[in-house]
Amino acid sequence: MSHRLELARRRAFVGRDEQIAAFRKALSDDVAAPLLFLHGAGGTGKTALLHRFADEAARTGRHVVRPGRFEPGITAAELVAALAPTVDGRHESVVMIDDFDDWQPLEPWLRERLLPTLPLGAAVVLAGRTPPGLDWTADPGWRELLRVHELRGLPATDAELLLDRCSVPRDSHAHLLALTACNPLALRVAIDALSDGGSVQEIPLAVARAVLQRVVGPLPTPAHRRALELCASTETVTESSLDAVGDAAEQLRWLHSLPYVDSGPSGLRLHPFVREAVLAERRWRDPTSITAPAVLPREGFDDAVRAALRSWRRPDLLATNPLTASRLVTQGTEADPVEGLRAALKTALDQLGQDARQGKGHRAVLATYLSGAPTQEAAAERLGLPFSTYRRHLAQGLTALHSLLWWQETRSGNRPRRS
Repeated sequence: MSHRLELARRRAFVGRDEQIAAFRKALSDDVAAPLLFLHGAGGTGKTALLHRFADEAARTGRHVVRPGRFEPGITAAELVAALAPTVDGRHESVVMIDDFDDWQPLEPWLRERLLPTLPLGAAVVLAGRTPPGLDWTADPGWRELLRVHELRGLPATDAELLLDRCSVPRDSHAHLLALTACNPLALRVAIDALSDGGSVQEIPLAVARAVLQRVVGPLPTPAHRRALELCASTETVTESSLDAVGDAAEQLRWLHSLPYVDSGPSGLRLHPFVREAVLAERRWRDPTSITAPAVLPREGFDDAVRAALRSWRRPDLLATNPLTASRLVTQGTEADPVEGLRAALKTALDQLGQDARQGKGHRAVLATYLSGAPTQEAAAERLGLPFSTYRRHLAQGLTALHSLLWWQETRSGNRPRRS
């Protein structure tokens, strides 16, 4: 059974080439950094990557030691016993500790007493939701031996490979990538929901429930829920914008501590896949509760534009595109969000067409998405261009379109909303 489990895990694993390369280097080179620290929000595939590392280590004849989950009653002596094959001098050993956040009570002892006694040639992998603290990174010794890797969503090419391996129809790829922001857990849930015959309305809710359960978890108080929802419904939050939820300073500190929240010069913002989950679940609980439309982060906004173009002839998919809740659409003149989204895109494309400098890119975008060309190769042939030239024009056209729509979206806040 374990053999079949491993085979299934191998077939389902995609991406993470950088981390696999770093692990292989740690196994093959005695002078390489022997400690890898993986961190990232829930659902980013840390455990799956550890399974892949264990497989890589076994192929080289290494002995893999995995202590298991931390139990509150565990003692240092019990941990030493679990790691005995490594501590006793088996140079080929690899120590892997998952859910490292739970090991905080023993972390100082691990760092200062146990790990320094491991023999030369041993490798260690620690994986948790939060990055290593200053006790690791400020120490010049550990800083030299430590390599930190943050896991986020998969690159789009790897996410599409996963969808292909799961036999997801190509015309559903753009919708699922935009919905999940390529988060591995969200992708898996969306794939399962689609395989079970879920509708375009049911799949986002299934993803939202999984993300809220597995990634967000229970919230301390209703005020924390309101703070999280405020963070999801605006591009960024600061202490002043959290005044409405009470104890703004405490809520800001709490949000800043979450592994799925990014900190930038303009404030805090949720990772896109968590943002979509929070908003989807809130709309399900109270469809009238979300009324000041959310501004997507720029990366998510561009992904949603490309997904809308790919779904131009699929109103069922356009209806679930995040841009239907954007200012571009809600402050337009169309009552139907799908028609409003099409109108916003068509208007922006017409504006590009009026700019002589954007003519080539404009024609490439129209040929690819609006003219019904079945493939990019067919679009290039229709334009009479070599494929490499066509791809360059298409990239230029998409970049210009994204910039124009983003400018309109972020500067449309003072326009009156339609009734």
